[in-house]
Order: sequence, then structure tokens, then C-alpha cells
Amino acid sequence: MEKITAIIVDDEAPALANLELLLAGDSQIELVAACSDGASAITAVGVHKPDLVFLDIQMPEVSGFDVLKALPAGDRPYVIFVTAYDQYALKAFEVNAVDYLLKPFDDKRFFDAVSKAKLLLQQQDQQALQEQLGQLLRHLEQDQRQKYLKKLSVRQGSKISFIKVEDIVWIEADNQYVKVHLTTTSHLLRQSLSYLDQHLDPTDFYRTHRSAIVNVQRIESIEPYFKGDYHIRLDNGTMVKLSRHRTEGLKGLLNW
Repeated sequence: MEKITAIIVDDEAPALANLELLLAGDSQIELVAACSDGASAITAVGVHKPDLVFLDIQMPEVSGFDVLKALPAGDRPYVIFVTAYDQYALKAFEVNAVDYLLKPFDDKRFFDAVSKAKLLLQQQDQQALQEQLGQLLRHLEQDQRQKYLKKLSVRQGSKISFIKVEDIVWIEADNQYVKVHLTTTSHLLRQSLSYLDQHLDPTDFYRTHRSAIVNVQRIESIEPYFKGDYHIRLDNGTMVKLSRHRTEGLKGLLNW
């Protein structure tokens, strides 16, 4: 029997080392890559075309779901999710027959998941697998969109106004505040960029570097800049930096 090729992905070094140690005890599995972030995972899956991926969900910038969305539908490997997600999401995994490891997990639970993956790979029912992963992503995206911000409040003296998020062109960090840029005006909000990064719909807003989030619908062009960095030109003429380590996530989002 040919070895099953696998990739492990987790942004926590101890968790990554634990997965590597557990897999070393299985002679049927060959570990071909270990990734500590979502962007490198997208690249590794494209290069190695693994049979199996152990995929952390909650990673900064490029989450486990972002990794799956960035892969062509026909190229998605069998996935065992590694997660500390809530029970509602775990039920979604079960309904769609995608296995998961809930942190912290013991060795028996790990090898039970591996056995399930081996069985599916032996059956080689790739069409069913792709349909299950597609259903999972659609289910979670639909549920998550209901939780994203639709408006931001702006206080001007005693008056409170509201900004529709679709009217935002980009957002930049400004000390303890953020500056929200619309087409012709800007507003200062006492909010963190990290909070907005987590609560704006990631299909519409992308963090291009540590100090900026852009509305991807307002991107006009992307131009090479320096040593793998890029400049994003927005439709209001603003140029925003795209860091090289955040490039892969945006490529997946825009099919670039």
C-alpha cells in the first residue's frame, strides 16, 4: 500500500510539534510539510498535493477556512480539522462527515480520526468528499455572515451617525483609534483594527498589513512594489501596502 501523504497546519508551535510526533508513530503516513500559518499552507498544498491535511481553524490573517476556500474545488484534500470551535460548528462538521479534533485531544481520539481518513481514502470517493467540503463551507459562511458588522457608529458631539460597511473604502490604524475612509470623507473611531478585522465579513474586507484593512470590492489594481510587497490601488486613488506574507490570502480571495 502506498503511503498517505499529509500536511499539518497550526499556528501554535507546541500543537504543531504534537501532531508531528503523533504522525511519526504511523508508518502508513508520510509527513510532507508542516506549516505555521494559513498562507504557507495554501502554498504547501499546491506544491505537494497531499492526501490528508490536519488543519487548524483559528489562525490569524488566513484561517483554516480561508485555506480551503483558496484551493480549487477539485484539489481539496481530505481534511481533519483541529479546532477549539463551539459546539454549533462541530455539529456542522459531523453533518457533513468531515472529522475534527477538538483541542485538547488525546491520542486515541487522534488515531480514531486518522483511521476514518484512511477508510475514506481507500474508498477514493473524491466526488462525495468534495461535495461534503463544499457543503460545509457554504453552511459555515452563511451562518457566519449573520454575525458580521453591517454598520459602524460614529459619534459627533452628542450626535451618533451610522456608516454602512459597504460604503467603506479602507480602514487604517491611528494610535488608539482607527480612521475609516469613505469615498470623500473619513471618520475617526475609538476601536481597534484587530476588532474590525475579526468582525467584518472576510469575503469583503482583507487586512493587507498590520495597519490597514481594505474593501476588496474597491480594489482597482495590484502593482509590484519591493521584495515581494505590493501596492494596492483603490478606486478612490489611494495606494495601500500589501505585505508579502499576506499576499497568498488575497490571491485566494480574488482568484488572482
